Amino acid sequence: MIAAAHNFETEKVEQFLSAVKNSIPLWVMGTEELSHQNGLINVFQHLSSGKPMFEEVSAGLSLLAWQQNPLDRSAAVRCMSLNETSCPAARLGMLQTLIKTPVSEIPLQDLDNLLQAGDHALIIRHLFPLLRGADGLSWLTHSWDTLLRMGNAELPRTALELVNWSEELIQLKQRLKAQYNFLYSSPEETFQALNELDRDIWSLWLDYMRSELLICTGQNEEGTALLAELWKNNIWNLNWGQKLHGQLNPIDTSNALVNSEEVAILLYSWNNGQLIENTLKSVATSNIGNARVFALNNGSDDSTGQVVNEAQYIFRTEYYKPIHLQVNVGAPAARNWLLAEPEVRKSKWAVFLDDDVELEPNWLEELLATAQSYGNPGAVGCRITSTGAPRSLQSADYHLFPPGNGTSQIEGLTERIMVFDSCRNGFDYGQFSYTRPAMHVSGCCHMLNMEAIRQCGDFDVRFNPTQFDDLERDLRAALGGFEHVYAGQLRIGHIQHSSLAKASNVRSMAQVFGNKIKLESKYSEHDLNVLFGKDLAMLWQDAERKWKELAEALTPR
Repeated sequence: MIAAAHNFETEKVEQFLSAVKNSIPLWVMGTEELSHQNGLINVFQHLSSGKPMFEEVSAGLSLLAWQQNPLDRSAAVRCMSLNETSCPAARLGMLQTLIKTPVSEIPLQDLDNLLQAGDHALIIRHLFPLLRGADGLSWLTHSWDTLLRMGNAELPRTALELVNWSEELIQLKQRLKAQYNFLYSSPEETFQALNELDRDIWSLWLDYMRSELLICTGQNEEGTALLAELWKNNIWNLNWGQKLHGQLNPIDTSNALVNSEEVAILLYSWNNGQLIENTLKSVATSNIGNARVFALNNGSDDSTGQVVNEAQYIFRTEYYKPIHLQVNVGAPAARNWLLAEPEVRKSKWAVFLDDDVELEPNWLEELLATAQSYGNPGAVGCRITSTGAPRSLQSADYHLFPPGNGTSQIEGLTERIMVFDSCRNGFDYGQFSYTRPAMHVSGCCHMLNMEAIRQCGDFDVRFNPTQFDDLERDLRAALGGFEHVYAGQLRIGHIQHSSLAKASNVRSMAQVFGNKIKLESKYSEHDLNVLFGKDLAMLWQDAERKWKELAEALTPR
C-alpha cells in the first residue's frame, strides 16, 4: 500500500484539469515528446498572466525538458528564464555555465555524414580526437544521442571520458553517465550512477529514473511510492500520472486465457525465413492457451516456406496451419487472406504479429485482459521497442491532431491527417508503460475484434504493398463506432524498424508519399473532425477519471 501524501489537495487537481481542458486541450496527448513539450511550454507561459497556476506548470515542464535533454542549449536557456528565481544554487550555476560556454562552429554536415555511415572504426579515428580538443563539448553535444543508439557500449562510454570536463560541468558528465548506464549497464551500476547525481540539479529526472529502476528490479512498492510523490508535486505530467495509475491499478490477467480458443494468431512473411522462424518459436514458448496459429508464406523464394511448414512440429497439430501463396500479394492482401480463413472468421479476436518480433511470455494474456477491462474494443496494441541495448521506442499510442494542424510534407498537398507520434523514437524509460484509449496502435502487434472486421471491412488493398494500411483500418473502424486501446504495460521487441522508418531511397519514399495521398483523399474534412473530436473526448474522459482516482488515493483520510 502507498501511504497517503500529506497536504495533497484534491481541489487542486480538479482546478488544474478544468483550466487545462478549457485552455490547452491538447495537453492530454502527452508531456514527453520534445516538440510537443515546447509547444505546451509556450502556451502555458502565454496564459500564465491570467492563470497563475500555469506559471508553475511552464516552469516545471521547462525544467523537465532541460533535465531530459541536458546538452540542449535552447532548453537550458528556457529553463533558466522560467526558473531563475526558484533555482537551487547548484542548478543555477550549472545552467549559467552551460549557457556561457562558447559554442564552437563545427562542420555539422560532415559530422552527420560520419555518424550516419555507422562505421565505428571511422568514428574512433575521426571524431574521438576532436572530443579531446578545446571544442570537445560541442562535438559531444551533436553526437551523443547517435553514439548512444549505435549499439556499441564502448563508443558513448569512451566519448564521455575523452571530453575535458571543467569542474563546473562534472555533474553534467555524471548525468550523461547515468543515462548511459541505464541503457547499457547493470541495475547496480545505474543505481550507483544515480546516487552520484546532485538532486538540486537533476531533481525531476533523477527521481523518475530512480522510480523506474526500482520498478524494473522488482522493488515495485518502493518505486511506485516514489512515483506517487513525484506526480503529486507535478500533476501536470500526463505520462507520470498515467503510469502511476497503472501501477496502482494493474490489469488482472489471471483468467485472461479462459476463452483463448476464440483467438487466432496471424503471421505472414516474405523472404524473412530466419526471422519468422525465431518469431514462431517465440509464439510457441509463450502462454497462448488454445489459440490457433496461422502462418502465411507470401510468395517467398528463400527458406520462409520451409520454416512455415516445419513450425507444425512446435505447435499442436490441430492448432497450427501453414499457408503458401505463389506470389507476394502485399501486406494488406496477405492480412485479408488470413482473415478469410474459416477458423479465423469464427474467432472473436485476430492478432496480427510482424514476422520479426520477440514476445514476452504473457503477451497474449495482457492483450486479452486489457480488452476485457475496456469492454472489448475494436483493436488493442502495445508498446513496441527495439531489441537489445539500447532499448528505444518504436511506437506507443497514436492520436490525431486537429485536421490540417501541421506543415505538409508533400508539395502541393494540403495534409489534414496529422498523427501525433507520442514517443518519437525516444529511449524506453518506462514513460509509456500505461494503458489508455488510442486512435491507432502499431500494426506490429495488432489484436483486432472480428466484429469490427465484419462491420467495417478488411484491410484496403489500395495501400499495397504496405504503408498506412493499419492506420487506415483503425480510422475506418473508429468512424464505425469502435474504440481502440493501447496496452503500454506490455512491451514487444521488434527486430527491424517500420517500413516508414526504413524508407531511404526515392522509390520507397514515393511509395510512402503515394499511400499518404491515398489516405488523405479517402476521408472528408467532416470525417476527420469527427475522429479528432472522438479521440480527444476519449482521452479527456480517461484522464479525468484517473486523476480523480489518483487524487482520492493520495488524499489523507
